[in-house]
Formats: sequence, structure tokens, C-alpha cells
Amino acid sequence: MSYPAYRSHPVSHRATGTTTPVTYVLLITVPAIVAVAALRPR
Repeated sequence: MSYPAYRSHPVSHRATGTTTPVTYVLLITVPAIVAVAALRPR
């Protein structure tokens, strides 16, 4: 049994799109703020 030579893939997720921790924070906080605003008594 022979395996192909190992080639490490270059990190290219920065080129396609920046997925920063700020993005995850916004994905959590924005729906929470909208939900709180919707549930507030008028």
C-alpha cells in the first residue's frame, strides 16, 4: 500500500473572506438585540 506524498495546503481562508471573531460576535449579538427589542412591552 502506498500513500501519496503529503502536501500541506496553504492557509487561504483570508483570501476568500475574512471570518474574524468580530463576525461571530455580531452574529450572536444582532439577533439577541432584535429579539429583546421585539419582546419589549410597548
